[in-house]
Amino acid sequence: MEIFSDLFQGLSVALSGPMLLATLLGVLLGLAIGVLPAMGPPAALAILLPIVVSFPPAVAVAGLAGVYYGAMYGGAVTSILLGIPGESAAMMTTLDGYPMAKKGEAGRALGIATFASFVGGFVAIFLFTAIAAPFAEFALRFGPIEMTALMVMTLIFSTSLGGEDRAKGFAALGFGLWLGCIGLDIVSGSPRFNFGTFELLEGIEFTVIAIGMYGVGEILASVNETAPKVARTRYSLRALLPRASDMITTWKDLGVGSIIGFVVGVLPGAGATAATIFSYSFSKKISRHPEKFGQGTPEGIASPEAANNSASYAAMIPLFTLGIPGSGTTAIMLGGLLMLGLQPGPLLFEQNPDFVWPVIGTFYTGNLMLVVLTILLTPLLASLVFIPAAYLFPIVMGIVVYGVFSVNYSFFDLGMAMGFGVLGYLFRKFGYPSVPVLLGLVLGPILEQNVRRSLIMSDGDVGIFASSAISIVFLLLSVGLLLLPLFKWAKDRLRKASA
Repeated sequence: MEIFSDLFQGLSVALSGPMLLATLLGVLLGLAIGVLPAMGPPAALAILLPIVVSFPPAVAVAGLAGVYYGAMYGGAVTSILLGIPGESAAMMTTLDGYPMAKKGEAGRALGIATFASFVGGFVAIFLFTAIAAPFAEFALRFGPIEMTALMVMTLIFSTSLGGEDRAKGFAALGFGLWLGCIGLDIVSGSPRFNFGTFELLEGIEFTVIAIGMYGVGEILASVNETAPKVARTRYSLRALLPRASDMITTWKDLGVGSIIGFVVGVLPGAGATAATIFSYSFSKKISRHPEKFGQGTPEGIASPEAANNSASYAAMIPLFTLGIPGSGTTAIMLGGLLMLGLQPGPLLFEQNPDFVWPVIGTFYTGNLMLVVLTILLTPLLASLVFIPAAYLFPIVMGIVVYGVFSVNYSFFDLGMAMGFGVLGYLFRKFGYPSVPVLLGLVLGPILEQNVRRSLIMSDGDVGIFASSAISIVFLLLSVGLLLLPLFKWAKDRLRKASA
């Protein structure tokens, strides 16, 4: 009952003027970003981060979260109307959404996507509300030993699942961990890797790297990409309203997508894209007519869209309760929380209930806002894809320059952001993932702090990491993830030998 009391108080704050305005602006911007193929939630949050940190923490995070799950909604619009995934997690929606649009059922497809997004989001928010606080209470048992093992497992898990080339992923992770070491030693206070420059004594500002690698990097990478040619089509408001019959016939797929999205979303490194793929595949497997998938069936839209939004809310659970980001977007949100003076983790619910529950309340109001706004603004959102890059990119670059410079009013930071923008472009060009860099940068100092605290407690005995059952489980999972490619290689060799 205490949870519902806290939620009721949080909702009352979430319905106040500043919180409602922040949520509304966030979801509107998120919808627009989800439509634009050249942008994505990580880049948008990185660009907005230095602007929103001047607001109260609850208001700032409500806006950032609105951008995040709003982009999950917006990605379906161009996937269905134009066959262009506005966001990577909307890729599976294209398989059946665009064929329905070509058959003249675009309004029906958009109605299914809107309703499925609402259901998936609502289920995830309800589960978030029910388990987040008890999960945080359990996490209070985690000391520096358990946190060290958890950090190691998170970094390995996220890097292993974050790309096709594990070697490149771990190389990027190592680079991020090194960036996190720049500055003053946390114990001795001696300078590390500052190259004799005064500006690097306090380390590299998180927003500089995030905005550079995601904001500037995305722009540089998109400049050389040819914009797809699509036909302009008009849609009436009536054609975009959901149909009651579709809501009923897709109930099984909505449930499958919501649950799979929530479970996968909690796992670090998996993300909404993986959730949509698993959900789509499972719905096809349990369908009575699997041959219709890919031809324009409502079930093929309902399942991935429910999973998409469910996963985006579920990713907030490890972020709030453990301080563990599972994706590039949540890593940037973690950086924002730290900049706002908050420490995500087990004590967040206990020490900052006036922040946590209002933010959770905005999840409910934001989910309702998105249903109405998606229906009303779909024609306008679809037209955003026709904005020429010659107009869009200079505007985004102007916001980037303002955002970086406004943090410390430093031209050094501005130059660093441009340099990391070029690096982000090179990462994309040569197939290196950017997410491990951010995870290493954010979690590296926290990992180092917990490792050194553990070793101080044991007088340098590394065996202390095997003194906790929780730590042993996390470390064994980490070793298993590292050895997984070796097991697959041995299995293939045995199969070839037997053949």
